[in-house]
Amino acid sequence: MKKDDEKLKKPRIGVIGLGGQSAFLSVHRFPAPGETVSCEGLFFEPGGKGYNQAIACARMGVETVFIGAVGKDDNANACREDLIRQDVIPCLIEKDIPTAYAVIMTDSSGENTVSVFPGGAKALRPEDLHSEAVYAQLKKCTCLLLQNELETACLLEACRIGQVLKIPVIFNPAPAGNIPREALLSSALITPNYGEAKHLTGFSEEAQPTGRELAERLQKQGIENAVITLGGRGALVMEQGEIFEIPAFSCGQAVDTTGAGDTFNGFLTAALALKKNLQEGAKIAAVAAGISVTRHGAAGSIPQKEEVMALYE
Repeated sequence: MKKDDEKLKKPRIGVIGLGGQSAFLSVHRFPAPGETVSCEGLFFEPGGKGYNQAIACARMGVETVFIGAVGKDDNANACREDLIRQDVIPCLIEKDIPTAYAVIMTDSSGENTVSVFPGGAKALRPEDLHSEAVYAQLKKCTCLLLQNELETACLLEACRIGQVLKIPVIFNPAPAGNIPREALLSSALITPNYGEAKHLTGFSEEAQPTGRELAERLQKQGIENAVITLGGRGALVMEQGEIFEIPAFSCGQAVDTTGAGDTFNGFLTAALALKKNLQEGAKIAAVAAGISVTRHGAAGSIPQKEEVMALYE
């Protein structure tokens, strides 16, 4: 095999998603409708589901490229510079609309609310994925990680590109709502949380199905492989008809759950890119997520590979 061919086989994750600036507010409790509460802390950090997941992939030691759309503004420059600092390759398409912006509010128990202005990120179009710069990056990838923050047409085109290039797609169907069935069925693996899995399987808002009941319904819908994250109850792995429970990993008092899901998805994808099996990858991801909830912020809470693997072992 030629050296160039060997280089192409090197694990490389392509994350296509939303990236932008974020403001983090700490409050003792969330305000009631019409109420104003004082914030106890404020800091800024670039982020977004895809953006944070790309950083998590890189922290697991896998070469990662983040593909997304931003505005022509200072927040876009901040994202580009931050990605480089985080050892993520930025592949950002500039649009004539402000860069995405999120406001995350976290209460004293570690729970959070998130409001997002998608801005330029929602302006990513299918044709952007076929531009010379982006497609050149995609051809070097060994897997793709997607979320439901993309426009539907762009999400489906990313799935099709994965099929054309024979690159497995891992789809995190978050946020729930308007999730195209084609994206679910064309993905090698889907990673919903409990609420998203309920949405996908048609349970009512009031219903409290078990993780196993959710997995069984997904199987009936033709989905073969899934990891359902269950928060403090761990995760459920569904792999070609078999169902396995993955316990949650506690590393101390939870102070902020903002980045837990993205940390889980990034470390899971990176572990799979490194040829770990699905159960092992989910366990590694559970350890990483368990560490992240003991820290404030999203990207700032994502642990390094050495820390995760030391506790995993």
